[in-house]
Amino acid sequence: MRRLATTIFLGICISMSAIGQIPGFKDGYIQNEDVKIHYVTKGEGPVMIFLHGFPDFWFTWKYQMEALSKDYKVVGMDLRAYNHSEGPEGAENYQMRKLMSDLVALIDHLSDEPVTLVANDWGGAIAWLVTTFYPAKVKYLIACNIPNPTVLSNHLKESPRTGTYTEAFKGEEAVKNWTPEKLLGLSGAKGTDLETEYLNAFKRSNIKGMLNYYNASYPKSGGSSAAATPNPVNCPVLMIHGLKDTAFPPASLNNHWELVPKGLTIKTIPDVGHFVQRAAPEKVLKYIKDWLEAQK
Repeated sequence: MRRLATTIFLGICISMSAIGQIPGFKDGYIQNEDVKIHYVTKGEGPVMIFLHGFPDFWFTWKYQMEALSKDYKVVGMDLRAYNHSEGPEGAENYQMRKLMSDLVALIDHLSDEPVTLVANDWGGAIAWLVTTFYPAKVKYLIACNIPNPTVLSNHLKESPRTGTYTEAFKGEEAVKNWTPEKLLGLSGAKGTDLETEYLNAFKRSNIKGMLNYYNASYPKSGGSSAAATPNPVNCPVLMIHGLKDTAFPPASLNNHWELVPKGLTIKTIPDVGHFVQRAAPEKVLKYIKDWLEAQK
């Protein structure tokens, strides 16, 4: 859900013996219909679920998760088809209602109370819609470089060229083209201390399934058929946005206040792009902590 561009990976560069066995994090799985979904947890307290985008996996949030685990039960979810989560065949299994059902199942498994969602890219699109259609399950939403689907749909109608980058991820040729090595380059992890771990994560992933997110939600060139709705989002929302994002430019922030009646805060970071949680990890963490404190 981003343009084909070279990105700088500024994540947490540590050595890991095996993905899914990170010291201090506990692994878990849930079964949602026929799909097994992997997640990791750390800490105790109110549940805070982190969702990643493309191409990535739960580890993209490790910096923020480590810090917030002192006060929350932080949960990093691998979306279906990514890393240790299963990826079923068929684009129909990547329609938004299916993706939403994975997150709803995880929320129900982990908490009887409303949770906080922190999400980027595809994970953010899922989080926006779960917050909209399952308001009793979400207390707060923190959306990082991902517009509300309604706003995004309207933006793509006004600026259709913005969505043309998705064509590179659709169809059978895309499946042949996007090898684990190419995904590594797109992720920005190549050449860092995490290169081996990210490459292994992409080798474990179902690449056709990863690309089916685009086949299911962007069937027409330059447009979006994602499950957009004018329904209000009935919880406070924090948006953190790197303004150098070419997939979701600054104009995609417009009009969110019309959909968030219970309080919208927008924080922009001028000098970073799409993967804001990696490019400005300390700043993103500070914005999250300060905003959550202000909600008390």
